[in-house]
Amino acid sequence: MADRSPFKVAAVNFNPQLFELERNISKAAELVEEAAQNGAKIIVLPELGMSGGAYPGLEAWLPYMDSVPGKATDAFSEVTKKYGCYVAIGLAELDPETRVTYNSAALVGPEGYVGKYRKNGINMGDVTTFRPGNTGYPVFPTEYGNITMLICYDDTYWDGARVAVLKGADIICHSVASPRVLGSAEEQPIFNALNHSTIAAGQHWPAWNGVALISSNPTNSESNPVTGVTYWFGGSASIWGPDGALLARDATTNPDVTAANPPTIIYATIDPAKFDNPQRETFARRRPELYGELSFFRSPIDTSASLQPHDVTAHALQYPIAPGDLNANISAADALVLEIEKSPATDSLLVLPAFSFTGTPESAEQAQEWAEAEAGPSIQAMTNFAVRTGCHVVGSHVERDGDQLFHSVLLLEPSGKILGRYRQTHLDESMTQWATAGEDIPVFNTSIGRIGLLACADVRFPEAAGVLEIGRADIIAIPSAWDGSYGGWLQEPKGLFTNPYADNTMVFWYSIAKNMQAFTVVANPVGSGYRGSSGIFTTVPVTGDADTVASTDGTEVVTASFRTKGKQKFWINQQILVDSRRADLVVPLTLPTDSPAFTRWRDAPGFDIEAWSAYKQ
Repeated sequence: MADRSPFKVAAVNFNPQLFELERNISKAAELVEEAAQNGAKIIVLPELGMSGGAYPGLEAWLPYMDSVPGKATDAFSEVTKKYGCYVAIGLAELDPETRVTYNSAALVGPEGYVGKYRKNGINMGDVTTFRPGNTGYPVFPTEYGNITMLICYDDTYWDGARVAVLKGADIICHSVASPRVLGSAEEQPIFNALNHSTIAAGQHWPAWNGVALISSNPTNSESNPVTGVTYWFGGSASIWGPDGALLARDATTNPDVTAANPPTIIYATIDPAKFDNPQRETFARRRPELYGELSFFRSPIDTSASLQPHDVTAHALQYPIAPGDLNANISAADALVLEIEKSPATDSLLVLPAFSFTGTPESAEQAQEWAEAEAGPSIQAMTNFAVRTGCHVVGSHVERDGDQLFHSVLLLEPSGKILGRYRQTHLDESMTQWATAGEDIPVFNTSIGRIGLLACADVRFPEAAGVLEIGRADIIAIPSAWDGSYGGWLQEPKGLFTNPYADNTMVFWYSIAKNMQAFTVVANPVGSGYRGSSGIFTTVPVTGDADTVASTDGTEVVTASFRTKGKQKFWINQQILVDSRRADLVVPLTLPTDSPAFTRWRDAPGFDIEAWSAYKQ
């Protein structure tokens, strides 16, 4: 990159009109020129921004689609050449040779047309009009950073952006047309099925990947002229820095007045020096040898998945942990267990913080001192809690196995028997001086569903949770020792949430539940710099059930009940997620980064599947 100076970017939240391709191109170009005149060097337009999307069918839409390159790229190139900027354009693409249609984004720059991306995340609203994309996740070098483009529902999946960043992307240009259906489920049978809000789902991309994000979304409404169904767009366009900071956000629209809303433009300044950041540095600590299952397409029948839903009551225990004071820490946890015993429930899960009864070792000497073998006091305490409460119990300790030490997470059944063990695979940096990393990310069958386990800094690596998703975990339990040194608070637009989230919702824990479609139970300590905020995180938090989150500093039990396998009335569940993901495009996540196949793919322009597919036409 030639220039590391901060630069201005813009999200142009244009409102297209149906049946008006030429008008939309002209009006959008005027707004883009305004943004360019104001100094924006990267400008993003909404999904399907040249045509709108509420057409009565494909045949009615075809006359208002465009080729890429085509009319829109020619028009916007006049602006980009004049002002030396880049524009990402969302449009309905009709390939002139094959007559195949795609939901696409095109990038134009100072020298004209640069390249295109065809949407991979095809949702319910796309399946009758667009084919799945065939461009992969291409990355385009520019003087401001490497740009990748993603479209709307793509943010339902964590892995597409991850692949692009692994290839070198610094900036995600996210074209969105995120609708809600006006009315109610009683008035419109498709109400719940369509009511996703992807504009309220993008924070996980900068948070997990250390990249900048520019998301544009319309602010008005569209009505299908045949069905009469009206879709309103939530506004709420946003710009995020590569350090995960929210730099700008547009207002959330009022559905009662959206038809009259004018388009808007939001601006922010991105500092490319922040492309080098602590979260981006974690890419060097990925474990691709553990991620092989991510490339499996486990649909339509997956024998690993639970056959029946389970009604589960989960408890996350939050308490201060005195370093090395085993008896005091067991007593602190026991006081909370007594509360659970007062209201016993069958089919329950109890999760303890990381290093549940010793605290986190601060040195190799402490780890050696606190390490336990199979029948140590930590396991005895967990067994006691399981038998007394009738809960499955998850906790962790320093495990000694021969001359090796592990951070080991245990899953006990209500009888007190150890049902499973997970050794943390992505170690916190402070643990590397004493801990050996685990070599497996398993999922365990239990009487309350399939349970996956993670710990501490595992949550910084979405691949780890992704393996549990593909392993069809219904529940993910996470003993944590989070002090705020990574991650941060959720900052999605609260106006789009049916039940607003707590201000201290930890973004990684929230994102694991939502993006893996597995209820996630996290226990985190308080005091000594720890940030509490333990919780039970749900799978459809925007339009469905709210998360239950503890305070940042109180000793307490967080309790919530849920039914696994997802509610069919909502737009997403784990089966839909697994059915619709593009497993064929995420193979690079599973390749050793020093392998010839990986380096060929990383260094090739665009997205060269032949580099790693071992197949050439």
